[in-house]
Amino acid sequence: MHIEYQKELFMFKQVSTIPLLLLQMYWVG
Repeated sequence: MHIEYQKELFMFKQVSTIPLLLLQMYWVG
């Protein structure tokens, strides 16, 4: 159960990081 939680947290971090990176690229470019 603990491993599942970590896995979901990792996926959530990845998914929430992509838009931020795109936003940064948009502002810089």
